[in-house]
Amino acid sequence: MKVSVIIITHNRLEDLKRTIPAFLSQTYENKEIILIDNASNDGTPDWIKEEYPQVKYMWLPDNFDIRAINIGIELSDGNIIWRTDDDSYPEDQDTFKKIVDIFNQNEDIHVIATEDVEVRQGYRVWEWYPINVDKSKVPEKGFPSNVFPGTGAAIRRTVYDKIGGFWEFGFEELDFCTRAIVAGFNVRYFPNIRTLHWASPGGRQSGPRWVKVSKQFVRYQWRYFPFMMALSRSMQIYFFQLTVAAMQRIPFSAFMEGAFGMIATMFGTYRDERAVVPKDKIKDITLGVTIGKNQRTYFADVIKKKLNKWFKKS
Repeated sequence: MKVSVIIITHNRLEDLKRTIPAFLSQTYENKEIILIDNASNDGTPDWIKEEYPQVKYMWLPDNFDIRAINIGIELSDGNIIWRTDDDSYPEDQDTFKKIVDIFNQNEDIHVIATEDVEVRQGYRVWEWYPINVDKSKVPEKGFPSNVFPGTGAAIRRTVYDKIGGFWEFGFEELDFCTRAIVAGFNVRYFPNIRTLHWASPGGRQSGPRWVKVSKQFVRYQWRYFPFMMALSRSMQIYFFQLTVAAMQRIPFSAFMEGAFGMIATMFGTYRDERAVVPKDKIKDITLGVTIGKNQRTYFADVIKKKLNKWFKKS
């Protein structure tokens, strides 16, 4: 099996100086690295061509956002697609060997989700998985999942070939996994396979980012859930996102854009994009976890981080 690493970047040269060598140091030899550059003007083109000519590189004249992943996949020829960010890479040098072994031994596993370790937060694990499990006893086939962190995931190429690629930034991993699950593929979570995420501060404009994420989350609900479920879930998301915006002190113009944008997205998605999931797949795409529980987990996590900061200062 060949592993194709797909990296999308935009003006993050310093991150790439850490990320590219980390992927090249993977002990599994049958691999390739593909870097799609969303119009960087920070010296990335000259640097990558001079330092790492073995990396497949494409510079785009415009910032095509996260959808550039699809361009990278089309340029690749691996059996396994490694989905990652330009500020992330596997913690262990034998990670690719591990995922290849899992796929070879389990034909019914199609997507592998990894653990996300936040380096700049003291190597704190991002608890994105919504179910309490014993991570010290990972089953041979991992834990069932409905999504993966964008920082590190292994995807059989057959999944991409059947369901297509990623939509634009904002819950693109959740949308991809939902389509995969409906198509009969299995997503599994392996917390013993860890990805280091440096969470680069570059390119993270809080206002536009919040607006985009808010609209995409609502779009997801109206695309896949029955009417009443979509309405209930999106209303909870609406007030949750407005609360998050207030906590993050999002600029007023962005706040209003998101508030009205979420409502417009509900109507637009209902009109143009409905692809309601069969009833017997609802639990698979939610893991039986409600929006309310996810929101409580988020606020608990925020409080925990603030307490940790407070104790460090005191």
